[in-house]
Amino acid sequence: MIVSDDHSGLGAARRAVFGGVPWQRCQFHLQQNAQAYVPKQDMRTEVGSDIRLIFISKDRAEAEMRLREMVTKYHKIAPRLADWIEKAIPEGLTFFPSPLRTIVVFAQATSWSA
Repeated sequence: MIVSDDHSGLGAARRAVFGGVPWQRCQFHLQQNAQAYVPKQDMRTEVGSDIRLIFISKDRAEAEMRLREMVTKYHKIAPRLADWIEKAIPEGLTFFPSPLRTIVVFAQATSWSA
């Protein structure tokens, strides 16, 4: 699996050279990118925590449920954020079928912050 940010040049190169390899958008960068859609400074920590909860879910079904809940939560108070979450966050969920998921979740839970 290849993990990268959603950079168009990287995406084109990845598809050309590693077309059959699964891709996942970098979760750290997703959390950073989300901040551009948060309408109020005082919401940033909460949004980061909500995104982190999606990524540390026990399985894909739980992650998708938390994703839907987050979209609903922010739909009225931050519609641009809700739209972005619905489109972008699933790109960070490719790893769920992977046996390496446990290592990734451990790393996120212990060392990453929004």
